Amino acid sequence: MIQKRKFKKSLIRPIFNALIGLIMLLSTVIGTVGYFVFADALKEQYTEITGGIAEYVAIGIDAEKLDTYLETKTADDEYSANREQLQHTADAEDCSVIYVAKVHTDSKEREYIYNIVSKTSGFTPYGIGDRDTASEEILNAYDSIVKGESELHNFMYARKGYTTSVYPIKDGGGNVVAIVGVVKNMELLNKAKTNYIVQVLLIEAVIAVVSGVIWTIYMRRRIVMPIRQLNDASLGMVEHLEDGTAPEILVKNDDEIKDLADSFSTMYHEIGEYISKLGTVTAEKERIGAELDVAAKIQTSMLPCIFPPFPNRDEFDIYATMDPAKEVGGDFYDFFMVDDDHLAFVVADVSGKGVPAALFMVIGKTLIKDHTGLHDDLGEVFTEVNNILCASNSEEMFITAFEGVLNLKTGELRYVNAGHEMPFICRKNCVYEPFKVKAGFVLAGMEGIRYKSGSVQLQPGDKIFQYSDGVPEAMNRKNEQYGMHRLEKVLAQNSEKTPAELLPAIKADLDAFVGEAEQFDDITMLCVKFNTKDQKSDISVTPDKDSIKTVTEFIERTLEEWKVPMKVAGKVQMAIDEIYSNIVYYSGAKNAMITVTASDEKLSLLFEDDGIPYNPTTAKEPDVTLSAEERDIGGLGIFMVKKMASELDYRYENGKNVLAVMFSGIKGESAR
Repeated sequence: MIQKRKFKKSLIRPIFNALIGLIMLLSTVIGTVGYFVFADALKEQYTEITGGIAEYVAIGIDAEKLDTYLETKTADDEYSANREQLQHTADAEDCSVIYVAKVHTDSKEREYIYNIVSKTSGFTPYGIGDRDTASEEILNAYDSIVKGESELHNFMYARKGYTTSVYPIKDGGGNVVAIVGVVKNMELLNKAKTNYIVQVLLIEAVIAVVSGVIWTIYMRRRIVMPIRQLNDASLGMVEHLEDGTAPEILVKNDDEIKDLADSFSTMYHEIGEYISKLGTVTAEKERIGAELDVAAKIQTSMLPCIFPPFPNRDEFDIYATMDPAKEVGGDFYDFFMVDDDHLAFVVADVSGKGVPAALFMVIGKTLIKDHTGLHDDLGEVFTEVNNILCASNSEEMFITAFEGVLNLKTGELRYVNAGHEMPFICRKNCVYEPFKVKAGFVLAGMEGIRYKSGSVQLQPGDKIFQYSDGVPEAMNRKNEQYGMHRLEKVLAQNSEKTPAELLPAIKADLDAFVGEAEQFDDITMLCVKFNTKDQKSDISVTPDKDSIKTVTEFIERTLEEWKVPMKVAGKVQMAIDEIYSNIVYYSGAKNAMITVTASDEKLSLLFEDDGIPYNPTTAKEPDVTLSAEERDIGGLGIFMVKKMASELDYRYENGKNVLAVMFSGIKGESAR
């Protein structure tokens, strides 16, 4: 028969709890409101400063000369004076970046005329004509300026801790020809926010301490003392576990604590049965957890995780991620420089999960990296790695792997596929498309397998995306797979993004699809972009008859190495023959330099000599309608150069003749 007990009740406890809760809530609300008011005031101060600087910079820039700087890529005295003034402003006002740039809305890029970074920013400045991707904020601001809606625009990158102001530069007709951008580090704002938060936390801590003291006194009288009596009695339980007798628990309270004491006595025998098992299980779980934690850290440390990995190499961009399904995974990626001109990258998937797969992953990753570079044929690399893995594969595990080696000069990508997923290739200004390569047999599956390599030509701007099967085979709670169709769709939606932007976008879409469903497979992704880079070569000579052959051989060798089309090469050689011969025989120069530069779209020749001033662009053109006997001697050679070249520019500076000759028509064919 259960006897009903009349419990003593008091209003002190709920009233006290409500009072303490109200005090903490009010302090939190006041602190939060004050924080946002304070932060907004500081942000407004920052935008006023950067906006004023932007307007000041715009006033000092000659809008009429900006196109000239971009066309010539050359700085004059006015440019240098402006740059010096901008540098002084950036350092004095602690601006991270001050730039003047044209905005190309079609390509969503900024083309820089001036790019000044402060000494404390840590940024690398862009040169005249360099481009980068314009953010959405910049594009929207430029559109608003052009439409005449507003001239000054301010926005903040909260995550990066920077505020930016944009102001237009207009020509005499009121047309927007460029923008001024002023970027300032919000270090002061962040410090002020931190100080404010610290102060608020200190106040709340004082309130908490005072409340705690009061609460402790109350708890000691009403709760602690009775529980201490219960504790003193229960400590004796351990002594009775072996003999099976229950200790006597004496608690005088006529409340829930007394019920708790009775429960102790009731559950005593069950505790005795489980206590020995609990100790063993707990120790084992702690040991396994500690080992898995160490294994996860070791695995993470073995994968390249610092991006960008090669800050000084602009021939490519690369980004990769690996998300294990368990504490440790069987997937892995790797990338490394084989030599100065070749980048290797690997994406692989080991059968199984957990620690065994991770250990086999370490072996496979090490073998692939160690053997890459020993053979020009990647098929031989995988053949040797496979034989080594098969020799010590008692657990009968296997690896699917894809390896590529990119020639950073030519853009040639050599690859080998051992049973892995097909990659995707995104050509410049296009979308990602499956690159249907034949998949060989898996690694460690059978000894003696010979693997075949292949190659594909990448052009500047092309990207290759590789992944593990954990991406398309990810499941949601409805047991639906993510699938290749969804992957192709998200790739198409993000084809313009950089590798560092693409992979998070795919992961976000994947997470949204999977939801709260448990991940059963590792998810690994890697993306490489092949960038363009101008080729440049020069030669310094003493202008005489003997040097003509030297210059001619230099030009022929350079054009051949860069794989310049024959049509363009013929024009270049004719220009060299005519212009350099004139320098040798007529200029009286003591020194001369010829510089050859090739990009994706054009090839340029730059002639510099210290001879008598002579501007061939103003030379009288011969009358080609007359016969050879009727025409005046001379002028025909330079006339032909003018007709062949896409652009001809002359200037005399620093006691030297400087003649630039540009040729078009090499897009997509010059070697990188």
